[in-house]
Amino acid sequence: MFAERGKDGEQSLDEEEQILYSLFRYFSKCLIKIDKRCVSTMNPSTDLKQLQDHHIRLSQLMSPLYLLIPLVFWAFFNYQGVGVTVKPVLLGAAGWIIALALRGPVSLLAARMPAEKGRLLLVSSSGPLEELVRLVTLLIAGLTIGSAASIGIGWAAIEIVYTLVSLFAVASLSKRTDEKAMQAKAMLEAQGTYGAHPAWGLIERVFVSAYHIGAALCIARYPWSVAVLIPLHSLLNLAVLAVAKRSLAQAEAVAAFVGTTVLAIGWQLYL
Repeated sequence: MFAERGKDGEQSLDEEEQILYSLFRYFSKCLIKIDKRCVSTMNPSTDLKQLQDHHIRLSQLMSPLYLLIPLVFWAFFNYQGVGVTVKPVLLGAAGWIIALALRGPVSLLAARMPAEKGRLLLVSSSGPLEELVRLVTLLIAGLTIGSAASIGIGWAAIEIVYTLVSLFAVASLSKRTDEKAMQAKAMLEAQGTYGAHPAWGLIERVFVSAYHIGAALCIARYPWSVAVLIPLHSLLNLAVLAVAKRSLAQAEAVAAFVGTTVLAIGWQLYL
């Protein structure tokens, strides 16, 4: 089916991508307008902390929208004739949980190191741990486009659930003034993510999900590509973390470029 699409199929795909991109841009602009209206009702002397708290509350209200992201990808692949099924989706979610659990020993080792070196080790470990576990899940489910899309969607979905849990944890953190809470808030502020506009979180999840699905497609087609994806994954996380300290917009641009590119390459491998 995919080999027979030809120019008409490619043109149709380009049109669909343009439509999705236009809808996403419109959605992002709407979010920003809503936020500006909310902020305009606040006292002009509102300080940074109040603005951060406002964004955190807005993030909670928008949290159901996060769950639409994997559903949109699921619908897209089904529309394209790729069978996304529940069992591989659950396997993808389980793979992410296993990769997270494997980071436990790395976290213990990182805790014994200087803060900056420990953070570098922890972020760098994401590449080998996630991509190798992704390879194993694909070998179990089968190296097909359907299994790859399903595992990628499951992987992205459970990470979104984890993000939502973290979002509500940050909301709880914002109400606390004890020493540990203040230290945690200071760390998040140093990363440039504490109290950020909620639209950034949605944008990030879209392109990170695109990366996970694209990586699964690449590995299913060419298992040796895991050797390329391991350093790419780690470098992506390191780059986003470093750039986010200066500008969230630039950090999301990096994630958008890499995520979209990996998904496009993975998809093209089956055309």
